[in-house]
Amino acid sequence: MTAPYFRSIDSTPVTTEDALRLWADATYTVLVAIASRYGRVISPDQLAALIQERTGVKSTEPAPNWLGRVLTLVVHRCFATGEPPLTSLVVNRSTGAVGPAYSEVQRVNGSRALNDLAREKAAAQGRLDSYLKYASDVPANATPMLSSALRTRRDKPVRTPRAAAPKRPVVAEVPDVPTSRICDRCYLETPIEGDCQNCG
Repeated sequence: MTAPYFRSIDSTPVTTEDALRLWADATYTVLVAIASRYGRVISPDQLAALIQERTGVKSTEPAPNWLGRVLTLVVHRCFATGEPPLTSLVVNRSTGAVGPAYSEVQRVNGSRALNDLAREKAAAQGRLDSYLKYASDVPANATPMLSSALRTRRDKPVRTPRAAAPKRPVVAEVPDVPTSRICDRCYLETPIEGDCQNCG
C-alpha cells in the first residue's frame, strides 16, 4: 500500500510534516517568481502540481486536502519576515478569488473577520504589495485590482425580485343543487325536505 506522502523516484514514504515543509519551501520560491512579473497569478491546482514536481514528493491525497496547510506555512513565513502576503497570488482560475483560505493572512495580521468582497479586496492589495517588492515592471499608477471575473460579479446589477401580484380571493363555487321545491298540491315554494308549509 502506497503511503499518503512519498518520493516519486522510489516511492519511499515521507512523513506528513516533511512533505508539508518541503512543499511550503517550494511554494515560497514559486510565489516569489510569480510576483516578479506584474499581474501574474497561479491557480491552486497549478501550484500543487508544480511543487510536487519540483520537490519530487507526491501524495495519494487530493491537493485540496493538504494545500491549505502548505499555504498556511507560507503565510506565517511571510508574516515572520515582514514580507507581503505571497499567498494572495494563488487564485481560483474560474472565480478569480483567493477564497476562505486567505483568511489566515487576516488572522495573523490581527484583522477582524472579513466578508467575501472585503477579503478579496485585501488580497488585491496583497498582490500589489507583492509585485511592488519583487517585480520591476509595476506601472507607476498601479492600484489594487480585483480579477476580471470578480469585477464582473461585483459590477453586475443586482436584480431585485419583482413583487408578487396579490392573489385573487378564491370564491367557492355554489353547488347547483336546489334548496327549495314547488308543492305539487298548492304550487307554492316550500323547503326541499319535509312537508309543505302551506298544506301541512
